[in-house]
Amino acid sequence: MTRVQWAVIGFTAAALVAFAALLATGSNVVPMPFEGATNLAFLSGLLILLGLLLVAQQVGAQVVPGKPLTISDLLAQDVPLLILSFLGVGLFVRRSPRETVERLGLLPPVRKRWWLVAMLGIGVFLAVAVGIEAVANVVSPSQQKEVTDVTSVLFSRFNNPAAIIFLGVLAGVVEETLFRGALVPRLGIIVSALLFAALHTQYAVSFATLEVFVLGLGLGWLRVRADSTLPAMVTHAGYDIAVGFLSLIAK
Repeated sequence: MTRVQWAVIGFTAAALVAFAALLATGSNVVPMPFEGATNLAFLSGLLILLGLLLVAQQVGAQVVPGKPLTISDLLAQDVPLLILSFLGVGLFVRRSPRETVERLGLLPPVRKRWWLVAMLGIGVFLAVAVGIEAVANVVSPSQQKEVTDVTSVLFSRFNNPAAIIFLGVLAGVVEETLFRGALVPRLGIIVSALLFAALHTQYAVSFATLEVFVLGLGLGWLRVRADSTLPAMVTHAGYDIAVGFLSLIAK
C-alpha cells in the first residue's frame, strides 16, 4: 500500500471518529457548548491520522525520497492544519475569535525575557541537532545519508534566501499553532512532541525523528513556561531558517 493510500485511510478514519464523537453527544454543532466532544473529535482524528502515517512509514522501514516540494504543496499541506488548529479549540462554537487566540497562546508573553530565551533556543537546538547527527553518522551512516539525500531532494527548490525564510516562517507559524498552541495545553509536552515527530514521516524512524522529537520537547517547554506560543514560533522559524542558510552556505 502506498503512502498516499495510507494518508487517505488516515483522513477517512479521522473523519469517521470525529463524526461518531459528535453523534454521541446528541447535540447540534451550534450553539451547544460541548467543548469536550469537540476536543475529542479533533484529537481523536488527529491521533489516528498521524498514527497511521507513522505506521505507514514504519512498514516501509526505509527513508524514501519524494518529488521536490513546491510552495503550492506546502500551502496545501499547512493551511488545512492551521484551520484545524482554530476549529479544534472551538472557534465560533465554544470560543469567540479573541478567546480562540488566547487559547492558542497567540498573544505576546507577559515577560519580555522569553523573547531572549527564544532567540537563545535557536542556538541550543542547532547544537543539539549537530550532536544527534554526529552520533547518527557513527551509529547508522547509511541511514543518515539517506535522510540527507531525501531532505536535499524535497527542499531542492528552496535554494535561495527568500525561499528559505518563507519555508521557516511557514513551518514555525503553522506547526507551532497546532502542536504547541492547540495540543500542548490538552495533551502535554511529551505526547505533543511525539505527534510532532510523527508528522515528519519523510524521515521514517531514524535519528532525524529523534531530532524532531527533542525539538518538540524544547518547544513545548517554551510554550508552557512563556505561557505563549509566539516565542516557540520564533525559535522554530529561526532554527529552520538557520539550518537552511547553513545548508546553502555548505553548497
